[in-house]
Amino acid sequence: MGEDPQNARAVVAVVDDDEAARVSIEQMLSLRGLDVQTFSSAEAALAWPGLPDADCVVTDIKMPGLDGEQLLAEMLRRSWLAPVVMITGHGDISMAVRCLKGGAYDFVEKPFDEEVLLAGISRAVERTRLRREAEALRRRVEALSPEEGGRFHMVGVSRVMRDLYQEIETMAASDAPVVISGETGAGKELVARAIHGQSGRADGPFVPVNAGALPETMIESELFGHVKGAFTGADRDRDGKLVTASGGTLLLDEVEALSERAQVQLLRVLEDGLVTAVGRDEPRRVDVRLLVTTKQDLKEAVARGAMREDFYHRIAVLWVCVPSLRERVADIPLLISHFARRASERSAVPVPEIPEPTLAGMMRYLWPGNVRELEHAVERMVITSHNGVAGPVEFADVPGGERLMTLPATSGRLSVELERTEQTVIEQALREQGGEVTAAAASLGISRRALYERMKKYGLRKEDYRCET
Repeated sequence: MGEDPQNARAVVAVVDDDEAARVSIEQMLSLRGLDVQTFSSAEAALAWPGLPDADCVVTDIKMPGLDGEQLLAEMLRRSWLAPVVMITGHGDISMAVRCLKGGAYDFVEKPFDEEVLLAGISRAVERTRLRREAEALRRRVEALSPEEGGRFHMVGVSRVMRDLYQEIETMAASDAPVVISGETGAGKELVARAIHGQSGRADGPFVPVNAGALPETMIESELFGHVKGAFTGADRDRDGKLVTASGGTLLLDEVEALSERAQVQLLRVLEDGLVTAVGRDEPRRVDVRLLVTTKQDLKEAVARGAMREDFYHRIAVLWVCVPSLRERVADIPLLISHFARRASERSAVPVPEIPEPTLAGMMRYLWPGNVRELEHAVERMVITSHNGVAGPVEFADVPGGERLMTLPATSGRLSVELERTEQTVIEQALREQGGEVTAAAASLGISRRALYERMKKYGLRKEDYRCET
């Protein structure tokens, strides 16, 4: 049995009053890269502070004082979850059955076959690793605090994202319309939700409408509502989205898709707060804040006559541009970690390790679909992971352009930002795991060795992140 990277430096406690057997097992496991702690009695093992966190306990059954069965029972009583592999030289089948029913993970007879014992311990260590990963995933929350990885349910600590967070706070303090521009997949709706959530309208409704996905004949009915019989298929009165959003915020996605007639009607709503449903003569008063998104140049749309100039000036009171992923490369590792954890929770699989070459390729890819494309790519990698390693990343071809970015190798502002982001992510993982390096490495999707190397690089000590008791 060769060294298993996933078991590297896992802690195994060996309890046996027979010194020769104890030393033999210790040597056998140490050669496989395991951290072995030996004890001559169950009492000594129970007194060791590290026993609750061991990855596996190997114990003889027949021992003076507390025997192996009693050690197992005491560990279960204290809710210590390390799998226990029992060893006996007496060939007592009934004893083996009793131990297994009592909670033992496995049972090996003396004289044992070395490969059989190693296989049982390896499975036990793997079980512990998976359990800890599951526990870590359950403890996580999707919303990151400002000190950890972002704000307003958005992930990013780069300079452009910090500027964006400040703009969101500024926009939220006003009640004026806002144009949110940016490429497809950059996160325009997240910005809109953040502005609403930080505003005085946060307790009111947030109603998104995708104008680009609606036929022109339906946009007016969708926004302003209609009365029964107003047109074919209108079999009942219906409030439009403007009425539904009254007291809160209406998000109009792809505002450039609005017909001129709809622009005129919406302009009236913005001017006097009155909404007239299709087929109705009397208007209704509403109180709505309008946010719109676009991936086009609205000034150019005005110039070619696709948007009314008066409507443009009325909606473009405030303006915020959501940066593309190419403009915040330093956030990519943080986003990958975040999306990998979310995908693991949804798919009920452990967070996989992402090989360094794969990560390097993801850092250099242009991501034309921005954060949305990255999220979908990471989800595929998690779902297709095998033996704890992420599946291959799929890059789409970029029409009319290069697929990869050119990044500075060792110097420059981008390199500094990348290192700062990497350190932030590592510190966050160590803090969440109470300084436990194995669990932190698993949550980051890298090996323990890689994590130790990065901790050394940034001068981080696991002791500084251990939870106080």
